[in-house]
Amino acid sequence: MQGLEQSYRTIGDNVYRFRVLQHMTQEELAESSNVSGAYISQIERANLHKGITCTAMINIARALGVPVCVLMSEKPCQHYLDYLSSAAIHRV
Repeated sequence: MQGLEQSYRTIGDNVYRFRVLQHMTQEELAESSNVSGAYISQIERANLHKGITCTAMINIARALGVPVCVLMSEKPCQHYLDYLSSAAIHRV
């Protein structure tokens, strides 16, 4: 089960990273992805007892503007980090 816990931690870290890069609150992401704010918080803290659903992953990825695989990657694609960083700079 250790591998599964690490995977949840990776997903949570990536959701947090991309959410912050886009200057979104957990509530804004929750609203955009049609999941609850509490669920976003659980995902980011890797505090999931039943895992994360595919539907939630897809909706969160779409709301963040990244492919699902980027949220699952231990080393997020630098292309997306650069793109989101530059997009965030232009929005401010």
